[in-house]
Amino acid sequence: MTDDTIRILVVDDNCDSADSLCALLRLGGHEAVAAYDGLEAVSAAAAFRPEVILLDIGLPKLNGFEVARRIRQREGDAC
Repeated sequence: MTDDTIRILVVDDNCDSADSLCALLRLGGHEAVAAYDGLEAVSAAAAFRPEVILLDIGLPKLNGFEVARRIRQREGDAC
């Protein structure tokens, strides 16, 4: 990993879209992980600790607003 590498979490229930975007980001030299629903996104954020999250709002299981709230809450607990 170089200094310019960014850890990016891509969250979208359209698997092809999420996977394609991850592939493109990896070609740019970044670390990218995909999650396909809200619950998976919360777990992935805790495990992967991304610097950037590209988050779809209309997700199954938890919508994007709830995902963001839970991730922010968890990050606040870690401080």
